[in-house]
Amino acid sequence: MDRFDDLQVLVEVVDSGSMTVAGQHLGLSSSAISRRLADLETRLGARLINRTTRHIALTEVGAVFCHRARAILAALDDAEQAVNEVNQSPQGLLRLSLPVMFGQVHVAPLLPGFSVRHPKISFEVGLTDRQVKLIEDGVDVAVRIGRLADSSLIARRLAPVRHAVLAAPAYLAAHGTPESPADLARHACLSHITDGARQDWLFMVEGHEESIGVAGCLQSESMEVLRQAAVAGVGLVRLPTFVAAAELKSGALVPVLARFELRDASVFALYPATRHLTPKVRAFVDYLTAAIAHPTYWRRHELSVGDDAVLTE
Repeated sequence: MDRFDDLQVLVEVVDSGSMTVAGQHLGLSSSAISRRLADLETRLGARLINRTTRHIALTEVGAVFCHRARAILAALDDAEQAVNEVNQSPQGLLRLSLPVMFGQVHVAPLLPGFSVRHPKISFEVGLTDRQVKLIEDGVDVAVRIGRLADSSLIARRLAPVRHAVLAAPAYLAAHGTPESPADLARHACLSHITDGARQDWLFMVEGHEESIGVAGCLQSESMEVLRQAAVAGVGLVRLPTFVAAAELKSGALVPVLARFELRDASVFALYPATRHLTPKVRAFVDYLTAAIAHPTYWRRHELSVGDDAVLTE
């Protein structure tokens, strides 16, 4: 037996409270267990356990050593588990939660290629702009856009996101162009609803973040509904520019209040903070990152406004 086995013997004796029971768990006789403990104490030059016919108790030194022994054995288990997971082929059901439009346009097209590479993984894909509780809802990976709140989740940043206030030229011709965020009070604004609440519009004004409450004749959870209404000239809308890339390119929508734009949102891949990242989650997050995290991806999809990249590092 090696030194790791000695540590295991000590921990098993302490946990079971009996050398006989510990021997049964480890496949050793009680005399062999007693001998291993005696050899360990001799090597350390310290008594670790006080023994009586009915009771086993750690000494003060034994308690310190046993605590360290547990940590060493746990680290060894972690190392072995990590190797097993690396060698294990990614497989099983992968549950994804994706934002509606971003998921449809930029993640869904990647799934067939991923399936070819990892045929043992199957998918369950949910599309929602609402926040989900990954652990409670059994979600393996969520893609989310915005600011990352403090949480127990692990986040992989995929790309920054530019938001812009947009309007149809016909709307601006009829109602004028706002020159500052304060001017929005005099305009019809199409509002995005998240988790049942109307979202304020955020701007950078004189070096400070400012939240502006807006109102208009239409509010919706669907960015597509808001985009179509803005193209029709119903009002101003604030959207991620990837949502309206085609309209920005064609001129059907034009950006306003660009100098007040707040650039601090990002696309994140989120997954629970477990001790071991499962092979299927690791494989998908790595694939997603390689596919869309590079600026060339966004240039290839022509998500730009003039010479300014919409999503860049």
